[in-house]
Amino acid sequence: MNIFFSIFIQTIMWVGYSLVLYLSHHDHTFYETVLLIMFFYFNFLLSTRLIPNRTIAVNITILITMFYVALRFLI
Repeated sequence: MNIFFSIFIQTIMWVGYSLVLYLSHHDHTFYETVLLIMFFYFNFLLSTRLIPNRTIAVNITILITMFYVALRFLI
């Protein structure tokens, strides 16, 4: 149950990241990358709080982040 809740919260966080990028469309790529790393780290911290097993939390965070980045490149 905690895994699904973590995935749901991380999805909401990535939607927020997309909104931030949309509102700041004139920023340089470097700043967007720094923001991506910050959101990744925040999602990692959130996931480790919700899921007791750290390796599962890391794997879920990496999987959700890779899925988001792949969808951004496709769209």
